[in-house]
Amino acid sequence: MNHGTHHPPALRLAIAAMSASALLAGCGGGGHSHPAPAPEPPPVSLKDKCPTLKGGTLASGAVIVENAQVVAAQAPQPEYCVLTARFDNSTLRFEAKLPTEGWNGKLAWLGGGGFDGQFPKATDPQFSPSIFSERYATIGTNGGYDYGGPPDAGYFAAKFALDDAKLLDFTQQSEHKSLPPGKELISRFFGTAPSRSYFEGCSMGGHDALMQAQRFPEDFDGIVARAPAGNIMGLFVQFNRISKQVRTPANTLNAAKQTLLAQAVLAQCDAQDGLADGIISKPSACQFDASALRCPAGADTGDACLSDAQIATVNTITSSVATSDGKWTHPGYNFGLEDQAKGWGEYIWPVAALGGNSIQGMFSDGFVRSFITRDAAYNTLAWNADQWLPRMAEVGTMFSAADPDLSKLNARGAKLILWNGTNDTSVSARDTARYYDSVRSTLGAARTDETAELFLAPGVGHCYGGAGPDRVDLLQAVATWVEKGVPASAQDLQLRKLDAAGATTMARPMCKYPAHAHYKGSGDVNAAGSYECVN
Repeated sequence: MNHGTHHPPALRLAIAAMSASALLAGCGGGGHSHPAPAPEPPPVSLKDKCPTLKGGTLASGAVIVENAQVVAAQAPQPEYCVLTARFDNSTLRFEAKLPTEGWNGKLAWLGGGGFDGQFPKATDPQFSPSIFSERYATIGTNGGYDYGGPPDAGYFAAKFALDDAKLLDFTQQSEHKSLPPGKELISRFFGTAPSRSYFEGCSMGGHDALMQAQRFPEDFDGIVARAPAGNIMGLFVQFNRISKQVRTPANTLNAAKQTLLAQAVLAQCDAQDGLADGIISKPSACQFDASALRCPAGADTGDACLSDAQIATVNTITSSVATSDGKWTHPGYNFGLEDQAKGWGEYIWPVAALGGNSIQGMFSDGFVRSFITRDAAYNTLAWNADQWLPRMAEVGTMFSAADPDLSKLNARGAKLILWNGTNDTSVSARDTARYYDSVRSTLGAARTDETAELFLAPGVGHCYGGAGPDRVDLLQAVATWVEKGVPASAQDLQLRKLDAAGATTMARPMCKYPAHAHYKGSGDVNAAGSYECVN
């Protein structure tokens, strides 16, 4: 029997130890013994992590996280970590709302409205419900400054624009500057950057959406521009023109005359889409002439007719305007909903609480005094844009977002959805259609179809509301276009009108411009299937 291959137990243990030591040495262990690693600490929940971000600095210390707190779920909002951050030596701030559970890995940037001064709220009806249902992280800015009060005369005065730094932030920089630190904050919270970044805004938020598409096309993968006030300089010229007209009491229409006008317009134009339902589906085909309602000799002889001065007001509202150099223009507003609060009553008609001024007038007064003349006592009734063309050009260089050249957006494959209510009396649907047409002329039909689509919502006022169906999830639509290559026009989207309980009471197909929804002649008038999109 050969005993050379057998060792006593103690020797076998010593050999095994030597072999293990040699193995460790070959792996850099150096032959030294190592204590067992300490157990990993339990992961910190996002809810617990949230308040620890307060006081942190972002982007090389230029941005400070002011506040961080968990806000409990309140339908439709899930539980959020809400963080606010400010820029050093600046009044620009942004607010991030980051879901503590179920984040979809994506960012939805929210555009503000009006003269900003506060953070946008995703619960407002102009935003898409998928912000909540799909658990987006959201960010929005204050537009460059904090107003701190309700939209009153002080708000409309827009005195922030007297400060050049605040003016630059408001007109074009607030979102672009806030995006890098905003993404950094998302990365710190979730441990990863967003896989996709989208933008949705209405009105001034729609202006900012177009600013992103035109001047900062690398920022977002998809952009939703609702009622986009890109032609902001022309818009304020038109605001001033109309508000001067209606501030003379003899020129305006009382409630009875508004109804007279509205009914005459519907009698001529309502049934053009195959159904008389109070909604004009294709306003561009409504060539109404208010002189048909003229009082005898043009004098104001009662509520059954319009005086010459009142006809002039209707013509001012619905006609174009241009500065003498042709640089700043506006195409006017559509007929329809002349007697409705979510129609001409929303921005055009004078409001007693505003001293006989209109919302258009309040905004244009602030623009003229703070952006252009920089004179708080300036008489806006005497303002003539032609006398201020150099300053208009200076502000317009910062503020205008009407450049039709979207070639850089097209080159990187980003997508833009434009949307406007046809009876919006802030941002004219005519103006948005004109912009889209100019994009097609610039890029050509094929490249435009790769990049941008326009949808008009008949009977809808500013951002939402009105006689027509106004709700559609455009954030989901643009994300589907970006991520799956299916354009919004191929997604069978519907415009819906909802009751207080959220049930659909009316639906129409959402037709890609220039098509409009036409009733087929039979079927439920409130069902989308009873309509077809026709040119």
